[in-house]
Amino acid sequence: MIEYFEHLLVGEHNAVVLISAGYFAIMGVYSLIYMRRISKWPSVIGKLHEEKIVGSGGGSHDETSYSAKVRYTYCVDGVPYENDRINAWHILISHNLRSLLNLQFRYIDRHDSSGVTVFYHPNKPEKAYLVVPGWKQMALVFALCFGAAALILLGS
Repeated sequence: MIEYFEHLLVGEHNAVVLISAGYFAIMGVYSLIYMRRISKWPSVIGKLHEEKIVGSGGGSHDETSYSAKVRYTYCVDGVPYENDRINAWHILISHNLRSLLNLQFRYIDRHDSSGVTVFYHPNKPEKAYLVVPGWKQMALVFALCFGAAALILLGS
């Protein structure tokens, strides 16, 4: 094992390839476990107060990053909470792709007037999302992580 790390430290091609593929595979497994746990969170009906796309950063369009912003309130066991997370991933997009952020809003489960479904962590109700991962998102993460690992191994 020590010999393998010595090969890795000197940058031997096969050692670097194996570590890179292993990294993508491990991150894929970790992400899938995390996504599966989130998909099982309980939910309540909350109230959506704000929904918009905001820009931050430099003065020109090329230097500005955009993200989707929400603000909502919900109540768990009689305790009120306020949150601003749509899902578990913080997505920043350039000026030219900012319209893609509207796709995040499409997956919010809406009810009468401003009511929305809020998924909250069962042990930490202050941690909540409006959108939890489904099988399509999990399949995408699986394909990206294990596809990258396979491509790395095949390309060596």
